Amino acid sequence: MKLIAVCTGLVAPLVYRTASGAIKTEASGIKKQAVSTEENPSIIELKKLGLDGDEQCNLSVHGGLDKAVYMMPAEHYEFWKERRAEKNLDTDLPWGFLGENLVVEGLNENSVRIGDEFELGEVRLRVTDPREPCHKFAIRMGFGAAPKQMIQQGNCGWYLRVVQTGKIQAGVALKHFENPHGKTVIDSFRLKTQKGQMDLL
Repeated sequence: MKLIAVCTGLVAPLVYRTASGAIKTEASGIKKQAVSTEENPSIIELKKLGLDGDEQCNLSVHGGLDKAVYMMPAEHYEFWKERRAEKNLDTDLPWGFLGENLVVEGLNENSVRIGDEFELGEVRLRVTDPREPCHKFAIRMGFGAAPKQMIQQGNCGWYLRVVQTGKIQAGVALKHFENPHGKTVIDSFRLKTQKGQMDLL
């Protein structure tokens, strides 16, 4: 298990075309870019409300102490590349494209539980919630079925609370401290999206 990328992004316009052909713009913080990778392991400061250089737009669903950081398994990228290929969309997806802050290898929604903690060097993080997809994820992915596919696939990633602040960089080993009493991320995700899943089907 290791951290392979750290990604940040500022709130920026998200431009899209509606079904009627109209061009609309919404503010969003989903556009993240890798600022620390294994090839270029820059050191990034992590504070209680998140990474230096990172912003969230809608603080009712993102950000705050319990959703300061968003972690995504690297293995999910292949699924989204395949879905975009089916739509003849670009499949060269850089880390951060899904809106995540931390890209990790060796973890998934079945092996991580709510309340688990991770140690990455001097930083310590606690799992708080699964990510729930919204229409901005559909805009970012380039096709309307993306939130439904995330719900069906369960490849949502998870939010984290910053327990111990400090410096973080890609390439560091990740230590996993399990909470045996917590629901798995996938079980929590299924409960949270049950109504939304029925609406989308």
